[in-house]
Amino acid sequence: MHRHLAKIDKMKACASQGLILTVLALLSSLAGAQVAAQAEAYPEKAIRIVVPFVAGGGGDFIARAWADKLSETLKQPVIIDNRGGGNTVVGTDIVAKAAPDGYTLLLVSPSIATNPTLLPNLPYKTPEDFTPVGSVITYAMGLGARSTLEANTLEEMLSIARQNPGKLAMATSGEGSATDMAAELFKAATGADILVVPYKGAGQGVLDVASGHVDLLFTGMSQLKPHLDSGRIKLLATSGQNRLKSAPDVPTIAEQGVPLFEAVVWWGILAPAGTPEVIIQKLNQALAKSLSHPDVAKRLAVIDGEVRLSSSKEFDLFLKDEIKKWGKLLKPSTQK
Repeated sequence: MHRHLAKIDKMKACASQGLILTVLALLSSLAGAQVAAQAEAYPEKAIRIVVPFVAGGGGDFIARAWADKLSETLKQPVIIDNRGGGNTVVGTDIVAKAAPDGYTLLLVSPSIATNPTLLPNLPYKTPEDFTPVGSVITYAMGLGARSTLEANTLEEMLSIARQNPGKLAMATSGEGSATDMAAELFKAATGADILVVPYKGAGQGVLDVASGHVDLLFTGMSQLKPHLDSGRIKLLATSGQNRLKSAPDVPTIAEQGVPLFEAVVWWGILAPAGTPEVIIQKLNQALAKSLSHPDVAKRLAVIDGEVRLSSSKEFDLFLKDEIKKWGKLLKPSTQK
């Protein structure tokens, strides 16, 4: 009798467990269907692009160059949210912890790949906490100097640096940024003893060079152009393998005696990890349409930028390669 009752109890327990599993499976299915429906309807409200740099810098320019066209394509407002600070960590952390619903995106540059080595205690993991949407654009930089510097060519500037070790100062838009890496690569390639001064963004650095407080900087032509036009900054060289269309008479660094030197800036878009694939694809397609608009091409012409929209998977592989590359190059310096 007791065995019989025990068997009945066991059958009841199994049935109860089966019912629970069935209910859980049903709830999971309903939740999945709800997520799918929301993804299909995306977007239904404003989209925020977090730019982890202060307003007025290169990142701000890049985002605003195509944000209005993205808004037209998606038929929703696109808001640029400048969150500079902490070498892009502040803005990046906001997106890492945001809901994976496609309404909070992150504009990234090489600092997303250098920070894991330079700042090992980040409050997020790269690339694990993000889903790539796609790359956006690449461009070479200009090497600008204050107008009062007694040098009009790269060789003349290097001569001053050799005669005055540690006296020339070069502004960058933050440790680990593309301009910072360009400065360090330049020092390594030329052997020049130049003081690198990281700022919280390109804007203030450009102003300090224009006002004569700092000697040099690498940055995009969009930042340099107003001060080149006013004569407050002069262009000594450019950082790509080819001359810029906007400055055809200015030789590259490679042309001026530093063979194979190249330092370019790339930009891309990330979403929080777990963002549905259908949303990622919609964003990638919308970016493609926005970036191909003639108005965007005109805006980007000032920096001689080359639109390079990749797929999510391509950008994911590129980002992982960049993290590995800079990890190998930067690790020795971080262990000193």
